[in-house]
Amino acid sequence: MAIRLSPNEQAIMELIWSAGRPLSRQEILEGTDGRSWNPASIHLVLNNMLSKGILRITDQTVRYGRTYGATMPRCEYIAQYAEEVAKGNTQRDRTLDLAMCLVCRDGIDADTIAELEQMLEARRKELLAEGAPEEG
Repeated sequence: MAIRLSPNEQAIMELIWSAGRPLSRQEILEGTDGRSWNPASIHLVLNNMLSKGILRITDQTVRYGRTYGATMPRCEYIAQYAEEVAKGNTQRDRTLDLAMCLVCRDGIDADTIAELEQMLEARRKELLAEGAPEEG
């Protein structure tokens, strides 16, 4: 089951993912523009995220306090969430359904499709190098 994030939790995760490194509470407060946090509420949100397993404490120093890092990359979070709502009984069916939904949306252009094809080809080569059988 995918981890469900509140809007505040999502904003914090997007900040950590985009930073590409663990962040201190102060960096999170400074980076979440447009949100006015009080110390108690940010503490509760971060502790809730630790309980959900989406965050981990990576360090604790006197100067910065705790630093918080993501337990999974953004792409994994999105994949888990998308698979939960995708139709189909098997992993393969859910993946195909999700891919079809994404590429059939308005606004997707030929360049995006070409980029997706490159990603798929790179992944196919990785799987073949790992010894996965090629399906026809």
